[in-house]
Amino acid sequence: MAAANTVTTVTSVSTATKGRVINSARNNHWVIDSPSGPGEAISTGESFLAGLSSCAVTLVQSIAAEDGVVVGPLSVEVSSHRVPEKPYDYDRIDIAFSYEGLPLPDAERLTESWKGR
Repeated sequence: MAAANTVTTVTSVSTATKGRVINSARNNHWVIDSPSGPGEAISTGESFLAGLSSCAVTLVQSIAAEDGVVVGPLSVEVSSHRVPEKPYDYDRIDIAFSYEGLPLPDAERLTESWKGR
C-alpha cells in the first residue's frame, strides 16, 4: 500500500485593516500586509519569496547530508521582477545560491540537484 501524502495547511484570514491578513500554520501565527495595506509587516511577495529561499536552503542541506557533503554557511537570495503595467504578475524570479567554503563542483552539483527536485 502506498504511503499517504504529507499535507501542509496554512490559513490566511482577513482583518479589519484593508490589505492585512493573519496567517496560521499549526500553532504559529503571523501578519502579512499586501502592497495595498499599511506596509508595516512583511509583504505578500516577500513572504512568497521567503518560502522559496528557505525551502532551497533546507533542501540543499538535506541533499548534502544524504551525499555525505559537509556544507558550511549557505545563503539563497530570491529576487522577483515585475512589469509596472502588471504589478501583480511576476516577469521573472531569480534565485542565487552562495556557498561558503565549498568547492565549486560540489556547489554546482548541489544546486543542480535542488533544481531537479
